[in-house]
Amino acid sequence: MKLKITALALAAAIGLNPLPAAAETDLSFNIFFPPTHYIWPVFQTWADDVSKATGGEVKITFPAKSVAPPPGVMDAVRNGVADAGFVFNGFIAKNAPATLISQMPWLNLGDTAAVSTALWDTYTAEFAEHENLRGVELISMFNLGPAYLCSTTDDPIETLEHLQQRRIWALPGTIANTFSAMDLAIVAGPAVQVQELTSRNTVDAHMGLTAETIVSFGVAPYTKSCVDMLPSMQSANFSVFVNDRAWKRLSDENRAAVRELSGAELARRIGEATNEAEAAALTKLQEMGVVFNEPSDGLITAIGEASGKIAASWAESVSKKYGTDTSAILDALAAEIQARTENK
Repeated sequence: MKLKITALALAAAIGLNPLPAAAETDLSFNIFFPPTHYIWPVFQTWADDVSKATGGEVKITFPAKSVAPPPGVMDAVRNGVADAGFVFNGFIAKNAPATLISQMPWLNLGDTAAVSTALWDTYTAEFAEHENLRGVELISMFNLGPAYLCSTTDDPIETLEHLQQRRIWALPGTIANTFSAMDLAIVAGPAVQVQELTSRNTVDAHMGLTAETIVSFGVAPYTKSCVDMLPSMQSANFSVFVNDRAWKRLSDENRAAVRELSGAELARRIGEATNEAEAAALTKLQEMGVVFNEPSDGLITAIGEASGKIAASWAESVSKKYGTDTSAILDALAAEIQARTENK
């Protein structure tokens, strides 16, 4: 009787895998927010979905600690210290000024999912072709919630005169530029510095944190009152990106899967999580005794005039740089955010 050896048996006999498994690509994704921040489970769920969509070929992992301070995350990803991450757009505005579009004043009406998805759709349609984020592939963008102006003393900020008497921590970008234009005393820097600055009384007011960030970054115990204003003067936005070399390691099919789960979809997920986190944080702040007071008309007018000039200057510079009608694009974005907020 002749011995029949199948190809499968032969391969097994000589120790070969007859059907080689697809190569797995591990991508390390940097998150600089503390592990208790609500954004972690959003990205973890996204990572799980990417793994499922790619049949396990793309595995996204998260370093236990940030590989770089917030301003240096994009450089760290460019250099391969991490494969992916996100950055506050105020830190990359010099080379990519159009990313700031949804940080312009008075856009966030309280629904950050509307702001985030409108940002992605607008930026990719109008500016992505003009701005080359060297060394990285942009895969999504998102906003955080409305920014609050808060006092760390028992005296609330209700008028322009009150504000002029303060030393204020301000988020870099629109807020810092606006307050500088108002000749206010500011300390600009990343949000991770605020807890130290407020606890040491280096500043006696802060502007640029969301309600959730006030809580999660440990600033709540030093916050006595906040100005209640919607639309918000500002809503911080971020870009999500992958190292170019890591991106090119993925197959066309896997890049398409990542794109489908990122972009507006990831922006929506983060925006909806932000809405929930903000509502919970506002309740917690009120339970801790933080008072939300109405600003005077004079304070809103002064901030509005200064921030309007900053927005106009930004739009003019972006228009000159890229040949776009940036003021019209900004107006269209505001209308789109309002429509998406109202149709929620």
